[in-house]
Amino acid sequence: MSERVVLTYKEYEALPADGRRYEIHEGELAVTPAPSPRHQRILRALNAIVHGHVEAGRLGEVFFAPIDVILDETSIVQPDLVYLDPTRAGLVSERGIEGAPTLAVEILSSSTTLTDRGTKRQLYRRHGVPYYWI
Repeated sequence: MSERVVLTYKEYEALPADGRRYEIHEGELAVTPAPSPRHQRILRALNAIVHGHVEAGRLGEVFFAPIDVILDETSIVQPDLVYLDPTRAGLVSERGIEGAPTLAVEILSSSTTLTDRGTKRQLYRRHGVPYYWI
């Protein structure tokens, strides 16, 4: 019987930049294809709305994929959109966002629906992300 290999941020950094989206969910590698044009159009529109509101009110910062959200050393995700309120501004580092954002947004696609509604929802909840939009 083989032991489960738990991947960390160190292994994550070594993954290739090949257009696919790599994440690590509690030590396990998750790979999805690059987003579709429809997905990107939805993200662009959503980012314009959320970013405009946040900027106008000086309510924090908005980031969109690809950006690493490092929930811990064995859980690294790339939500489609991330909002940080001013109290979480210190989470931004050279590696990405290190800790729980105020809001994580995932745009559903056929290749991510089960993960977004299951695994990632649980990850965000466990790591204290207050708001999760699907």
